[in-house]
Amino acid sequence: MRRATLAGTAAAVLAALTAAGCGKEAPGTANGDGTSATRPTELSATTPPPTRDVDRITWALYREVGTLDPIQAFDYPENTVVTALCESLQRQQPDGSITPGLATLSHPDDTTLVIKLRDGVRFWDGTPVTAEDVAFSLRRAADPAAGSFYSAVFSRVRSITPTAGDEVTVELEQPDYWLDGELSGMPGVVIQKAHAEAQGRRLGTPSGGIMCTGAYELDAWKAGADLTVVRNDDYWDAEHRAKVARIDFKGVPDDASTTTGLLTGEIDGTYPTGLGSMEQLEASPKVTVSYGPSFAMDAIVISNLDGVLGDVRVRRALSMALDRQAYIDEVWHGAGQLPRNLSNPGMWGYARDVFRADWDELPDPAYDVERAKRLIEEAGATGKTVTLGMTAEVSNLNSLANAFRAAGEAIGLEVRFKAVSAQNFINFFTDPKAREGVDGFPTVNYPDYADPAAFYNQFVTKEGFQNYSGFSDPKITKALDAARATADPERRARHVVEAGDRIAEQLPWIPAAALDSVVITSSDLTGAPSSFVYMGGPWANLLGGT
Repeated sequence: MRRATLAGTAAAVLAALTAAGCGKEAPGTANGDGTSATRPTELSATTPPPTRDVDRITWALYREVGTLDPIQAFDYPENTVVTALCESLQRQQPDGSITPGLATLSHPDDTTLVIKLRDGVRFWDGTPVTAEDVAFSLRRAADPAAGSFYSAVFSRVRSITPTAGDEVTVELEQPDYWLDGELSGMPGVVIQKAHAEAQGRRLGTPSGGIMCTGAYELDAWKAGADLTVVRNDDYWDAEHRAKVARIDFKGVPDDASTTTGLLTGEIDGTYPTGLGSMEQLEASPKVTVSYGPSFAMDAIVISNLDGVLGDVRVRRALSMALDRQAYIDEVWHGAGQLPRNLSNPGMWGYARDVFRADWDELPDPAYDVERAKRLIEEAGATGKTVTLGMTAEVSNLNSLANAFRAAGEAIGLEVRFKAVSAQNFINFFTDPKAREGVDGFPTVNYPDYADPAAFYNQFVTKEGFQNYSGFSDPKITKALDAARATADPERRARHVVEAGDRIAEQLPWIPAAALDSVVITSSDLTGAPSSFVYMGGPWANLLGGT
């Protein structure tokens, strides 16, 4: 299930806190001596570098891995493992910036992108990466018939052609400077053409595996069991050689097992998608809890604008009636901040001064139930019904749905639930029939790389794959189109800021929290990025012993 994460908090407690406006001090980074510091205002993207090699560790995921095919990596477990094994043409850094990865990119003109492979890049089997491998990988990622979740990324691509043994030329229908960023994530991962063609439909499965270039290679994987990777001792990038020899990735679906495993040493690390035991873990000298910048936004997806939520006054009223600080403190244990717009400061991978200046000028979202009631009355919406899709089996999704129900009922709306199983919750994202009669549903959502535009594009543009409501605003579209066609990063950021400010006014989605990234490791393990880079760039090869 992509973009809908797990946490551990009782919805009834949250509803009470939301109504009362209560909160508590936010946690921070455990000091390693059993004490806990408050969450830092400026989050660090990294943990201290390692000083020694480690033989073997176990890394927990919230469930088992479903596929290793990068074009179908669509959620936290798959992304976390694929980024340990495979590499993209561009490389995401822990601070969200992007540097050359397997290749360098250049633009001879606004509608031409040239991809130049680095010297000496090799797959795990020792064969060199060629332009044919690159072109094959990008064409697969662009092809919905191949099962790609990323085909929309290539909507402006006319052709992808090997033009030399180490060079691929991409011709564009229109200028597209967003494509460079996308090639730092799953759409830009390069796999071996010969292996993929030999495996066919088995590619990415336990029987078909994958052939990539990364610092780790696949060692063992059986369906329903742990997945093991081992260090690639012939890794082409010697400067970034892995220090951990072997990693077992283990699906651990419940909070109690994850917490016990971390405290007993059976689990050495995890990027949790929410845990109800954060205070307990922070207080333990056996583990280190670190907070960093994230791309992730906790929000309500608006999936229907034909009903009561079609009136922006109702959306604003619902937003105004949510006590976000109580929600952040209770559900996310303080690991987040008030969302001044629908981007997270962790998304500022470039032109940070531009995005920071805009953020600083924006107010925190208002919490004003009386004003919200007046907006509902002005809209003639008192007593009208809003239906939220939700699942009671995923705690943080349940909590957010209940928080919005409490907010809606406090201002005169009737809020009903369409409840489904955790397994079927993904259908709200993928199946129009599942969304019938549903006005919105909760999510934890993120872009593929650190750019607010990469997030906005998903739900406010005509081709946005998460624009379930058909939302359209000419001012937003104009600003984003200008950003996409602008090469200069600061000028591009100013267009994105213009779009973001308008999005914050129109609320095509309603944000609840700009979340932090969290990493938990045993006290003798370090080096893991504390940022969201693990979802799109290399992270496992940075681990090692203290």
